[in-house]
This record gives sequence, C-alpha cells and structure tokens, in this order.
Amino acid sequence: MIKRFAVASIAFAIASSLLAGVESSDFVRAYVASLIAANEANAPFATMSHVETGTKAHLAEFIEQSRIARAALGRAIVEIEPYTRSKNQKIAKGAILAKNVFEARQQLCDRWMSLYVDMGKPDAIDEEIANRIVALRAQIGFIGQELGESAIAAAWGMVKINPQGKAHNWAITWGDRRAALKRLRETFGKDISKGPKPGHNYLETAAAALASFLSRDDWAEDFNLPTQPRKHP
Repeated sequence: MIKRFAVASIAFAIASSLLAGVESSDFVRAYVASLIAANEANAPFATMSHVETGTKAHLAEFIEQSRIARAALGRAIVEIEPYTRSKNQKIAKGAILAKNVFEARQQLCDRWMSLYVDMGKPDAIDEEIANRIVALRAQIGFIGQELGESAIAAAWGMVKINPQGKAHNWAITWGDRRAALKRLRETFGKDISKGPKPGHNYLETAAAALASFLSRDDWAEDFNLPTQPRKHP
C-alpha cells in the first residue's frame, strides 16, 4: 500500500510538473501575441495625438482610427485574459497587469472618440476642446506604465520556482524561447532583445525586457538556471 502511494505521488508530481510546463509554454505564446496585437493600436494612437481641428471627413477618419485601435487592444485582451486566473501567481500577475493596461487604453480610445464627436458639434467650445486634447495626449504616454512590471512577472512565470522561492530551471523549452524571440524581433525590430532603451514606448519597454530575458544566458546565470548548450537564439 505504501509503495503504491509513493508511486502515485511521484506520478502526480510528474504530471503536475508537465502541466505547469505546458501552461508556461502557452502563456509565453499568448503574452507575446498580446504585445503584438496591442502594438497594432500604436499607429492609430499616433494619429489621434496630433489632431487639433479638422473637417467632418477628418473627424470621421479619426473616429475610425480610434475604433481600429480599440479592436486591436481587444485582441490583446482575448489573448491574455485566460491567464489572469492561473494558479501560478507570477503568470496571473503578469496577465492581470497586462489586461489592466490594455483595458485602460481601450477606455482612452473611447475618450478620444467622444472628443471627436464633440469637436464636430457647432457649439463646441475651443478652449474646452483644447484642454481635453492636452489631457488625452498626456494619458497616451502615462497609461501603460504597468506593462513593464507585467513583463517582469511574466518572465518569472517562464521559470520553475523551488519551495525556497528561487528559480531553478526553465519552465519553457528552447523552442518556446526561440519562437517567442522570433515574433518579438519581427514586430519590434532585431535590437529589441538588447533590452529597454531610452525613448522606448510602454510596449517596446515590455517587449524589450521580455526579449532580453529570453535571449541572454546570463539571465539564466542570475537565476541559477542551466544554460542552453546550443547556438544563441
């Protein structure tokens, strides 16, 4: 009986470890996909941030750009939302913070659309409109700061943590790392794996932090993880 219990316990432990590895692999793919989807909203946001006045045709185009940005952020939320309920606290934290950022950016889209509608009204007050534009522009840069913290939590969700709270092995495969890096570099540029740099926006900062972690073996040394005896990704 004791022997059977021991065998069952070992089997359960192995199964739990495999499931954790699968979740981490799925999570890194979803997290990267969410960053890429959110990045598609940046071009419309750039258009929004430069509007001062415009014809009805221009305002209609700005409203459409806001909708495009909102839809892109919606795709980002769909990718990451399932992991907000993960039992892995690091994965859940990374997902929750990312989802919060994407939802806040969606709300910003809504405020821009409301502004455009009001700008087209005959009784629009120029000073009030100007003040709203200034406030919304400031929020474009401010909303998203939590994504850097999200990327750090996400990185911890890609390693295995021992009972002492220390990382002791990768929870994702070499192939997972290489695939994630490929997508990040294709979207944000080859230099993204060199880490965050001055001038990066909130998405680039998060992508750079994650890509740097995935690509550098000295991160593995910092976490006491085994390095990969293969060609650098």
